[in-house]
Amino acid sequence: MVIFEDRQLLVVQKPPLWLSQADNTPRPDVLTWARRHVEVQSQKPGRAYLGLCHRLDWAAGGLMALAKTSKAAKRLGQQFLARTIGKYYLALIIGEPPLAGRLNNELYRSGHLTRLAVKGEPGTLARLEYRVLARGLIHQRKGSLLSIKLMTGFKHQIRAQLAELGFPLVGDRRYGGFIGPSEAIGLWAYRLELDSPVGQTPLSFQAWPGDFWPWNAWRGPNWTDSADA
Repeated sequence: MVIFEDRQLLVVQKPPLWLSQADNTPRPDVLTWARRHVEVQSQKPGRAYLGLCHRLDWAAGGLMALAKTSKAAKRLGQQFLARTIGKYYLALIIGEPPLAGRLNNELYRSGHLTRLAVKGEPGTLARLEYRVLARGLIHQRKGSLLSIKLMTGFKHQIRAQLAELGFPLVGDRRYGGFIGPSEAIGLWAYRLELDSPVGQTPLSFQAWPGDFWPWNAWRGPNWTDSADA
C-alpha cells in the first residue's frame, strides 16, 4: 500500500471501499492505517502526526498523499489550493465518447448528489480533460477506458460530469452505472504530480489498479487500445 515515504511525505494506495478518513462506521480508513504504519516505522511512543491533504471517494481507489509534519501539511495544502498538483484518474465507463475532449460545467450539490446547473442557476465551474485509452465490452455493453486530467476539485465531479453526458462509471449506481458484484466503481487515481514539501523537488507517482472488479473487465479479451479502436 505504501508507494513512497520520506521524513515529510507519505504516498499510499487507497483500496476501493476504504474511507479516506474514519467516520462513525466500522469501515477501514486510510488515515488510521497510515498513522499506525508511521508509528510502527518510527518506533517512537505517542501518537504520530499525519495530515490528510486530500480525499478520494469511498468507492474509488488510487494514490493519496499524506503529510508527516505540520510544515509539510501546510505546503502541500498550498499546492492543492493553488491547483498546481497534477491529478490524473482512470475512468472505466459505459459508452463510447469521442477519443478526446474537455468538459466545462457549472456544478452544485443536491443532497448526496452532484448535479449540473442549468443556465441561469448558480454553480461552481468544474473542468477536466480526457482521452480514450481503450474500448471494449463490459457485460455485453460497449465501454471505454479514459485517462482524465482533473483541473478542479468539486465533490463527485468526474462521476457527475460523465454521467450527465450519458457515460456513467462502471458500478456507479448513484449516478446511473449498472450494479456489479462489488460496490467499487470504475474510478482510480493513477498518477499524482507534486513538489516535495522540502526543497520543492518535482515528484511524480503512478499506480495502476489490480485485478479486481471492475478493472478485471477492462483487461478482458474484448478490449483494444484507442489506436486500434
